[in-house]
Amino acid sequence: MPESELRVRDHAGGWRPVRELDPAEAPCRRDVRLAPTRYVADRLIVRGLPGEDDETLALIREQSAARGLVLVEEELELAPMRREVPRRGVVLHLTQPDGDAADVWDLLDEVADRAGDEARKRVGLDHVLMGHRPKPGLAVLSDREPSHHVGPAPRRELGAGPAPWLSADGALRPVVAVVDSGIGAHPWFDGSPVVIRDAEVDGRPIGTYTEDEPVTGHEPQTELAPYFGHGTFIAGVVHQVCPDAAILPVRVMSTDGSVREWDLARSLERLLEYHLRGVDGMEGYAPVDVVVLALGFQPELLEDDDYEGVLRGILRDLRRQGVLVVASAGNDGREQPVFPAGWAPHVHRVGNRAEPLDHGDLRADYTPLLVVTAANPNGTLADFANDGPWVTCLRPGTNVLSTMPTTADGALLPQEIGDGGRESVDPDDYTGGFATWSGTSFAAPVLAGELARSLMGERIPGPIDGRVAAAWSAVRDTTGLPIPG
Repeated sequence: MPESELRVRDHAGGWRPVRELDPAEAPCRRDVRLAPTRYVADRLIVRGLPGEDDETLALIREQSAARGLVLVEEELELAPMRREVPRRGVVLHLTQPDGDAADVWDLLDEVADRAGDEARKRVGLDHVLMGHRPKPGLAVLSDREPSHHVGPAPRRELGAGPAPWLSADGALRPVVAVVDSGIGAHPWFDGSPVVIRDAEVDGRPIGTYTEDEPVTGHEPQTELAPYFGHGTFIAGVVHQVCPDAAILPVRVMSTDGSVREWDLARSLERLLEYHLRGVDGMEGYAPVDVVVLALGFQPELLEDDDYEGVLRGILRDLRRQGVLVVASAGNDGREQPVFPAGWAPHVHRVGNRAEPLDHGDLRADYTPLLVVTAANPNGTLADFANDGPWVTCLRPGTNVLSTMPTTADGALLPQEIGDGGRESVDPDDYTGGFATWSGTSFAAPVLAGELARSLMGERIPGPIDGRVAAAWSAVRDTTGLPIPG
């Protein structure tokens, strides 16, 4: 798709223009090395709680006016039940006087060049995160292919209760939130108590989309969209590893695999509110135990390994409330971190155990961010898999077998072979409900399922410190990371 046609969904219902930053062509006043990244053309994000005397925001307003741009400010919607002073943020919408979208790169570069070091860290692009899938050209055995599942569906040990997160005897099940493209039609999930369908906060979906909403902003494609079924596949992995877990789909991603940073932050803030209401026992809400994030982005500054953003603060807030966050490492076949995975504590892996390089990176009062990369069937690191000290562990991620929406059937056709009705495999017909797929996206839910399974005997409804302690025990048992003393 030409750059001019790149768009990403806005939670308000519109589609925002997207630009790709080309380090070879982008003007830059600063002595920094740029990295390629996608960003929302007409948005900037300012971290923190801005006031009238905020120098960074004042400089942006001044430079916007000098360029004749119209600026509209939108604060991040906060979780009302937050138990501490929240991290706030502001997204700035910039348009031309005629109403066309502006391109904020030059404005950001000017502000960053003139602002002090601390102020400079507070303003950044509204990055576009992409779901992780193998890059073209890597020698991965397969991307996505129809397959069979031989054998019965995963079987739950606990009887069904009055809600998906409750068992027959009233015990809390572990809840795994799949923040992705939603969960489509499938016999394992349709009409069953496995999935928490249509979860809302104050009458609105937690994520960008409702479950039944069309997810592309373009004309219908003849080919099956590249990320169609991504969330369903992840949910199937979780269900196979821990059948007794309840799965909460939070739909943030289009079938093109994209979500804007601000929208993801907003959805996670709403997920935090859902979780806090569940911890307090409010009807219709469940505590969330694990969050799976199979997406990421590269900041525009190449050496900015400690990139700070509004997204990082919200992930930390989830972890303070006893939620485990599992992120996939990415599929670029390199050691350069992508985010949010790059915010994880650095470790040294010895076999299947992770040892922290700095014990000061681990905190007893909130859970660690855990990052998973992909292993081949023989246990070696997959050729496409990112890796580095910021990666906590390896889990199966090549030719994984899992669920696909039974509505997934693209325009490609099988090849008829001779007489007798023989034909080749239809390459994009997933109406059988199963596929093999490769990527760190599908290694992350393996760990998420293991954590959920470990938590089965640690179902603590509250208080928060008890949930954090139980989560840390699960981390120790599944990854080897020691519980901070």
